[in-house]
Parts: sequence; structure tokens; C-alpha cells
Amino acid sequence: MSTSLWIAIALAAITLVASARLLRTPRNPVAPGSARLPLARNRLRVPLLLLLQVLAAALLYFTLQPPTRTGDAGNLVILTANATTAGPVPASATVIALPEADAPAGIPRAPDLATALRQHPGGSTLTLVGDGLVARDRDTALPARVTLQPAPAPRGWVDLQPPAITAPGGLFTVTARAQGVANARAELLDPAGVVVDRAPLDAQGNVRLQGSARDAGRSEFILRVLDTQQHTVDSVPVPLQTVVQPAPRVLMLAAAPGPEWKYLRRWATDTGLALQAQANAGGGVMLGDAPVPLTAARLAATDVLVLDERSLTALGTSQRSLIQQALREGLGVLVRSSGPLSDSARQTLRGWGLAVSGGTRATPLTLPADPESALLQARRGPARPAADSTAYIDDANAASHSSVPPTLERFDLNLADADPLLRDAKSQPVGGWRSVGRGRLAVLPISDSYRLVLAGRDDRYAELWSSVVAQVARALPAVVVARVESATPWSGERMSICQVTVGAQMADPHGRKVTLQIDPASGTQRCAGYWPAVAGWHQLQQGEATQAFYVFERAGAVSLHREQLRQTTAQRLTRSSTASSGSPVPVPGPRWPWLLAFVAVAGLLWWLERRRPAMAG
Repeated sequence: MSTSLWIAIALAAITLVASARLLRTPRNPVAPGSARLPLARNRLRVPLLLLLQVLAAALLYFTLQPPTRTGDAGNLVILTANATTAGPVPASATVIALPEADAPAGIPRAPDLATALRQHPGGSTLTLVGDGLVARDRDTALPARVTLQPAPAPRGWVDLQPPAITAPGGLFTVTARAQGVANARAELLDPAGVVVDRAPLDAQGNVRLQGSARDAGRSEFILRVLDTQQHTVDSVPVPLQTVVQPAPRVLMLAAAPGPEWKYLRRWATDTGLALQAQANAGGGVMLGDAPVPLTAARLAATDVLVLDERSLTALGTSQRSLIQQALREGLGVLVRSSGPLSDSARQTLRGWGLAVSGGTRATPLTLPADPESALLQARRGPARPAADSTAYIDDANAASHSSVPPTLERFDLNLADADPLLRDAKSQPVGGWRSVGRGRLAVLPISDSYRLVLAGRDDRYAELWSSVVAQVARALPAVVVARVESATPWSGERMSICQVTVGAQMADPHGRKVTLQIDPASGTQRCAGYWPAVAGWHQLQQGEATQAFYVFERAGAVSLHREQLRQTTAQRLTRSSTASSGSPVPVPGPRWPWLLAFVAVAGLLWWLERRRPAMAG
């Protein structure tokens, strides 16, 4: 039942009890000369008291629940952040400033939007001036007509996609977008302040930079945008989490030994991969490691199976079936083509789930150019000291690692519905992969990547094959991890964390811990609210598992925060305009007339109750 009904029932019950007390006939008659006369001598007094009690109850009800009316408080203007740069406010409007607004002196303030709407009920038109609503006010019910008078767009970084968790030594990619800066350049700085990559922004303001992860741990890179005078316009932190991951288990089969097989085997060994490599030398002679049969158990213990086009053709029917089943269960299969694919190889790939066409013509392949020498050295980090290092060896090593990568050879394969494995200097895809069941099937049509090593660019060779193997390898076992609903958590704003367990604790960068309380309304999502007070890495502890989240500081990424504020406000207003009907909103009427009437009637009732009639003579 509603609150109004409960109040009405309570007041009716009280009135009935009081009326019964008045109507009760006294058992003992009043003796002459007593202080009171019998009730029969006051026939009008009892009905008057009963009427006043009913009237007092009704007035008290309307004091607590006044009748609603269709109100119209006119245009209500709410000033938000950067409202002073959004132009003049509408004339003859009620203006209220929220706490984050830089409003002129004399304008009344409200602690939040809900309070401002309660203080000025009945307004059918609301104007938001400035950047928009912060997280505190986004769940507030809005009037039927809401307009936004925005401040000028921020200048600097307005979108950032931090890198995913990276393994030590791996490359990571940062994607961002800036606006309001003409002919701008972006630079990525490591935690020591050294520039590791730079690139100009495209016509839409987008940029894509790369860096190299070092040891395991958590760090903060810096992404900054420079104008034509090389002045820093804006900068944002780029959080990077580096986690040691188990090395992929690789099984490599080749129909014949060759330089690609040799250098690929050497790279895998130097990298620390669990490698089993075999090459058929003919006449029943196998080179490499001890031969292993292709059984279901062996494939289940393998993360990446590397084949060339001839070993793919040589597979028997039962072996192809085993590989296909293992592929659907999570195995990664990589076919490296050192020559044109035969019809049998194409048919096998098509049966496994990857349609291949073309691939009969070899074309030159130019890899993307190296960054500047200083950036390349900063990305690589300090070189390992050689056991027998000399000045000549050091100079030769530096010269080879600065040389231009040679032009390689690729086959013009066309892969249907596949994601690119690599990209060339013109950003055209090279090779491709696609998901098959829980595994991945890929084709790399490069026949002579080993020439990178021969040209002294073993670093580019390792970078190429590390990227390929990482994309194809069997996915790690799924781990239930918490999920942050907000794409960019901010200090001082509530963030929702889902998939948390009972008793989970969150620790801030200073070590202060708080136990998260799961919202029962979230159901199976098991979401909890968390208010980070400081920026930096916050750790979620769930049993023995630890998960880190980075919280941004608004003062350290002003443009990014403003743009997200503007976008979320626009989305909120779109939902509000879709859901609202545009009809007038009923608001409670004034309470004070009912309260004054209740006080008057209650006073008269009290006076009649206490009044003593004149005594008989």
C-alpha cells in the first residue's frame, strides 16, 4: 500500500478511538454540586467535539499529503562545470549552480541536481549550461523538456584506449584521439620520461603508438600531444600492466629442412618456448627433436601447431581429423607457406574452416619502417653486455640493428572473413586468421622471413614471429575476473565492479582497504559500488586472486574527463527525451494553509475539551 493510504488508515483509527471515548456514557451519575454537570445538559457539546475531531484529522492528512497540482515553475537553468564559457543564460529564468560550476557570486547553489529540482518543483523546462551532469546526477529523474547549452569542446585528448595486459618484452599499442590541435604530433613517454614512439595525428585526430613492456609489474606511461611549435597541449597517463604468462607449447613440423625452419627453431629456443621441432630429410630420416606421433593427447598438450604447405599436404585423413577436432577444442594452427599452396592444402584449410584463394604469385613485401634510431633504442632498452664485447663488435651490432629491413617475399593469398596477422608498410594485411571453435587457424604467406636475421635484424624477426604466435596460440584457461562497468574510472566518482565475491576487498595505492558490499538488486552479476578517493592502481583481493584497476585523476586528464562528461550527458538526455511523454508534471501543493487550519481547529478542540460548564446554584 502507498504511504498516503497508511496515513489515512492511521488517522481514521485515531479518530474512531477518540469518538468512542466521547460517546461512552458514564457509569456513575454526576452528583449535584460536583465540578461537572451531566452530559445531557450539554447536547451540542458532544456533536461539536466529534465534528472537530473529524475535521482535525482531515486537515492533518492534507498537511502531510497536500493535493497535487499542475505546476509550472518556468525555465530552470542549472549551471554545471565550465558554465561561464557556454554563453549567456536565458533571460527571466531561475538559475541554480551545482558544486562544480564556476558560477558568479550571488547565484544560489544546490548540492546536487535532485535538490535543485525539489526546491523548484513543477518546472517543465530544464536548461543545463556547461559540460553536463557528473556521475552524481545522472540517475536523477529529469523534466519533460531538457536542453543542453554546452561549453566549447575541450582541446586535447578526448579518447584513450589503454593497452591490454602485456607479457614482459612484448609490444603494446596505445590508441587515442585528440581534437582542437592543428598539425599535431603525439609522443609516448616511458616512466623515465624517455620518448619511445611518436607519430602525427591523422585527419580525424587519431593516432596509434607502440611501446615495449619491460619487467613484470605496473607502470604509467605518458601520452602527450604537441602543436606545430612543439609545445605540449595536453597529456594523459597510460596505465600498463605487465604480467608473466606461461610460454606457449609449440610443435613445428616441416616437410624438409630449410633456413626458415632453422631460424624459427633458433628463435623459439632463445625465447624460451617449449618447442618440439621436426623436419623430414627424406629416406625416413627426421631432423630435430625426437619424433612424436600426432595423437589427441599430444595435440591437447600443444598450444601452437606450425606446419608448412608440404607437411600440411602430407597429413593423412586420420591426422587431419585429429587436428580439426583439436582446433575446435582450442589448439592454434599456423600454416606458413614457403611456396604456392596445392589444391590438397587449400581443400584441407577449407575443411578446417578457412577458405583460401589465390596464392600462386609471389610479390615483394616491405615491412613498416623503423621509428627514429633514438626511439628504437629507447624501446629496446639497455643492451645485454656481451661476454667478449669489443668496440668493433659493439659498432657492428649497432649498425646492423639500425639497417633498413630487407624486402621479403609473400604470396598473394586471399583469405575470406579473416583478421590480418601482420600489416605491411602501406597498412595492407599480410596473412590472416580466424576463430574455429575455441581455437584459431592462420596462414602466413611469407616465404623468407629468415632474411631479417641474415641482414642483422633479428629484432624485427623476433617481433614478427612473437606477434604471429601470440595471436594464434591457445587461449589461457578462463579465469573469472571482476569487471569494471566504467571504461575510465575517475577518482572521486562511483565505479561499479561486477563479478565480485562475498568478502572481496579493494585496496587503494596507500594500502587502505575497504570491503565491498554486493548489491542484492544486481542478481547474478554480483555488482558492488566503490568510491576511489585517490588516483593510481587499486587492487581487488578475492581470496588468493588479486586484480588491479587504474583510476584516473580528473586534474591529470582534464580534456578526456570533459569529453566523457559531455558524451554521457548527451546519452542521458537522449534516453530522457525518448522516455518522457511531455505532459505536465503534477507537484504537491503548498502545505502551510492546511497546517494553519489544522492548528486553529486543534486549538478550538483543546479549548472545548478543557472548558468547564457553569455549576448549578
